[in-house]
Amino acid sequence: MRERIDAAARDATLVVHTEGLLAAFNDAGVLDPLDVLSAQSITRLCGETDERVALAAAMAVRGTRYGHVCVRPAELREAVVVDGQDPEVVDELPWPDPEGWAAALAASEMIGDGGGDEPMVLVDGRLYLERYFRYEEHVAHLLLDRCGREPRPPSVQLTEMLDVLLPAASGAGTRQHDAAVLAATGNLAVVAGGPGTGKTHTIGALLAALAAAGELPLVAVCAPTGKAAARLGEAIAARAEEMTDPETAARLATIGPSTIHRLLGWTWERGRFHHHVQRRLPHDLVIVDEMSMVSLPLAAKLLEAVRDDASVVLVGDPFQLESIEAGTVLADIVGPAVAPGSAVSPAPIGRHVVVLDRTHRFEEESVISDVADAIRLGDGDRTVSLLAAGAPELQWVPERSHRDFRSLWAEVVAQRCRLVELAASGDVAGSLAALGEMAVLCARREGHEGVAEWRRNLEAALDERFTGLRYGGEWYPGRPVMVTKNDYNLELYNGDIGVTVATGEGLRLAFDRGGIRELPLSHLGEHVTNHAMTIHKSQGSQFRSVVVVLPGEASRLLTRELLYTAVTRASQRVWVVGDEAVVRAAVQRSVQRASGLGARLWRESAID
Repeated sequence: MRERIDAAARDATLVVHTEGLLAAFNDAGVLDPLDVLSAQSITRLCGETDERVALAAAMAVRGTRYGHVCVRPAELREAVVVDGQDPEVVDELPWPDPEGWAAALAASEMIGDGGGDEPMVLVDGRLYLERYFRYEEHVAHLLLDRCGREPRPPSVQLTEMLDVLLPAASGAGTRQHDAAVLAATGNLAVVAGGPGTGKTHTIGALLAALAAAGELPLVAVCAPTGKAAARLGEAIAARAEEMTDPETAARLATIGPSTIHRLLGWTWERGRFHHHVQRRLPHDLVIVDEMSMVSLPLAAKLLEAVRDDASVVLVGDPFQLESIEAGTVLADIVGPAVAPGSAVSPAPIGRHVVVLDRTHRFEEESVISDVADAIRLGDGDRTVSLLAAGAPELQWVPERSHRDFRSLWAEVVAQRCRLVELAASGDVAGSLAALGEMAVLCARREGHEGVAEWRRNLEAALDERFTGLRYGGEWYPGRPVMVTKNDYNLELYNGDIGVTVATGEGLRLAFDRGGIRELPLSHLGEHVTNHAMTIHKSQGSQFRSVVVVLPGEASRLLTRELLYTAVTRASQRVWVVGDEAVVRAAVQRSVQRASGLGARLWRESAID
């Protein structure tokens, strides 16, 4: 014990008062203090003494931190990933025998089947913390309840407007038209598709058709982040400007997007939402964009706050990375509907999902679109072939020592120098425009080829180019910053990106929120320098060019969803930095988040 106390004094991730399996997995970095202490508390309260059950409880707690709603103990040995840790180290830990582990869990009095109040639930090999089991159960019930209601017939006026704005005979317009009709007439519509497939266009046309037909209800348009909400608002505003009828444009202009938290009325003082199952939202139509970023708990809170007679439209890309928090809600809802050539499922949820599949964001026959499809389909050979072809809009840099890396680095530095020059000259609009020109997206935050390393190297290059750039402190013209915590007073949200600009009043922060906003530096809350960002943080963003930086070795953290998300952030040009083995490993591995929501929703008799 003395040795463990001394080790814990040097390493804050170690828990002193633990032993056996929990200690072994804590020492290896698999379990952190929260996981261990939570498991100890649960087992102590329930009088559980089997250390295999304690390990399973700790792994269930850990799972929610990595996006899993539940865990499958039988598969954990192959599934657990520790960033920077050799997989063999994890594999050689003292994992319990699968059969004995399953028997111990089945016999434990602290684990139930969901019918009682046990703190953990075991169903079909999936082990849940009871709270997450209830969230999953609740979301499934709310969605399936909406599937059981008959759609309303559209009016003649609405039908005519939709036929004009989304002509069904125009190829891809058929599915867009179907999606809009479903959203206008049903209690639930799910509009899914990759970047550029027309999701936002479809929603804009739906709202314009409702407004033009004089049937625009009280509408709430929201997204999980302020950045995503602002983009949706810009799309609706652009649609309003296109309308020739002033009254229709005015109706559309009344729709203001917000974050989900703001829509539900989150209050930090009370730590809860103003709108909930007892105090429903007043809106007749609730549209949620970027649904792939919505966690299971937040989905439960949102869906229960919508009136039973109101309509819910969920919009998003089921192929990209899911919420950082627990859940794969959109992917579970869309389920097998995204499979190529999928037949109509008899499951009720299947009638409420429309998948858009024609790409409009990229130029026709764009190699970026092609490589995105190859990654999404897990086709490593085609992905590598497209990268190796060397198209101007898709360039491959296998490693830093490769000759192409020098030209890539020079271009990144030149772009950042241009940003500094614009900001130092006081050109606010130009500085904000430059922010959207290029982004460096890294698979990891720390370590080699991580965000921190690229930020240090870029700032060193800027220091060399601009004498005294840093002014002895962290602020300088052209410093890009990302907000990391929502500030509802300033209406700045986690993920918003701004830039420091020299003005007549000194350095100020500029943000583009559908219009330029300038703030004193002292007003900004939690933030980071944003010369590079993680791929996770780039979700919902779009840039003219992106540099996708993969680690120097294959890792279980690399998945096709991660690479797909990074590549599809670009509209014109992509560089991929990473060798062939790493690219292939990423394409071949799919995110395997444990969840039971999809199984609940896609059972043929789920509505019964």
